[in-house]
Formats: sequence, structure tokens, C-alpha cells
Amino acid sequence: MTHSIRIGVHVNNLSVFTLSRKPELLKDLLEPTGVSAQWLPETGGHQTVKLLKTAEIDIGATGTTPPILAQAQGVPIVYLATSQPRPVQGAIVVLENSPIQSVSDLKDKTVSLSEGSYQQHLLAIALDKVGLTYQNVKTIPHTADSLQAFLNGEIDAWITSDLHLAQVQKTHQVRVLLYSSELFSNRSVYFTHRTFAEQHPDVLSAFIRALERVDRWIATHFTEAAELLAKEINNGIDARGWEQSLRKRPWGLVPPSQEFIAEQQYAADVFYRFGLLPKSINVSEALLTDPLSVFEANLALASR
Repeated sequence: MTHSIRIGVHVNNLSVFTLSRKPELLKDLLEPTGVSAQWLPETGGHQTVKLLKTAEIDIGATGTTPPILAQAQGVPIVYLATSQPRPVQGAIVVLENSPIQSVSDLKDKTVSLSEGSYQQHLLAIALDKVGLTYQNVKTIPHTADSLQAFLNGEIDAWITSDLHLAQVQKTHQVRVLLYSSELFSNRSVYFTHRTFAEQHPDVLSAFIRALERVDRWIATHFTEAAELLAKEINNGIDARGWEQSLRKRPWGLVPPSQEFIAEQQYAADVFYRFGLLPKSINVSEALLTDPLSVFEANLALASR
């Protein structure tokens, strides 16, 4: 019997991050199960794969890339739910006066991104669509100095979120080369160990219902949620910037759709061809075999 559900928390998944700051939205739902929540801080979604692999967390909440990496590393994950499509979440950006006019022009250029995140998914399939490979560009992991290096012209392209893009556009002339929405739905993804899913559907049902609660709270309290995030996350974004971003995002969960699975499979196939995965994977193997499990049924009802 488990005594807690261990949830990985990082600032790049705002639903789980906000829920960790408003745990009362989960506590009463967990009480009938006899299980409590443990909130385990992560530096980002890229850390989720390691923590799931070593069984240090039960729930991962990330973008699209980490579950692909986890499955390829032999972690027996199952997808629980996804967000709605996030059309303005990510973009490949260049300076306004850059000679780069299309993704094809990125050949032999430097691109700054967060490796292991949805940004790697975006770059890989963008390159694949124009006949380039990952090896045709020089990727540079994001650091605290990456943005300034990009603005100084030392890095050719920068992959970022809508939140940070909006901040940069206030003071600098930059141009969006490609939005993520032009290639894939770029959803938030919630996943767990298969064993945990099969043994504790009641606990996962409570967690998913709590995610629905916190998403509804954010969607009806944009100003309050923005103030909370500005206070809790030290990234230079003020409450006004957060509120503008929150109002653009979709809120609420849906079950993993066939469209989503197809997107994940395409990305996994591209990653494997580009040498980014140790083996090829079948993404559909990360779906639950019992479609009528308690938490999937609850989620299906909640999404209507």
C-alpha cells in the first residue's frame, strides 16, 4: 500500500506548480484514499525522466519530449492526460535584421534551446520538414547568458516560450521564424509509471480531478494567479506579464487523443533517425490497456 503520491513540481508546468501552492485543491480529494501528496521540486521537465526512472516520483508533468525520452530509456510510463493544444506556447526566433528567412536557412547555424524539453521536439520536426537533420545545426543549451548572447548576435536563433518572447519584444526587434502551432499541438503532458497507474487508479483519479480544479481556478482568477506566480517564480516576469500569458493559454485536461499519439510517434521516429534516442519506440505502448479505468473515465467525463 502506498502512503503518498510523489509529484514532480517545476515552474514550466504551471498547473502542477500552482496546485503545489494551493494543495487544498487536492487534499480533500485524496482523503478517501488514505494517501497524502508529496511535492518534490525539480529544476525543469528534463529532470523528470531521471526521477521517474529511479522511482523518486510517481507523476511527471512536462512538455512532449520527456515522456518520449523516458519510454526510449525503458521507463514503463503511461500517459494519463494532456492539456488542450497550446498554439502560442513556443517559437523559433531570430533577430529582425537576421539573414535567416526560413528554417532551411538554419543549416550550419547556432540555435539556443532547452534540451530535453518541447523545444527539442519543435526544432527536430522543423528541421525534418525541410530535409535537414539535427546534425545540420549547432545546438546550444539555454543558460542564464543565452538571451543576451542571442541579442548580441552571438547565437543565430533562439527557441523560447510566449512568456519570454513577449518580454523581449517590448525592448528588442526580433522576428518569429516559426511558431510551434505550425507543426504540432505542443501540449502539457501528465504521465506515470504503469505499475502505479494499475495499482492506484483512485489516487490518480483524485490527482486528475485536482488538476481540473486548479485549471478552473486559474481560468477564473487570472489576476490572482498571476500575482501568485510573480511572487513564487523569480524569473523577472511581473504580475502583468504573467496575466497576459495566462489569458492566452488553454486550461483544462483531455485524455490522450489519437492525434496526440500520432504527433508523439512522429517526433519519436524523427528523434531516433537523428540519433537522439537509444532505440525506436512504439508510443501506443504507453497507453493504458484498460480504457475504463477509474481515472480515465473521470477525465473523459470532465472533458465533456
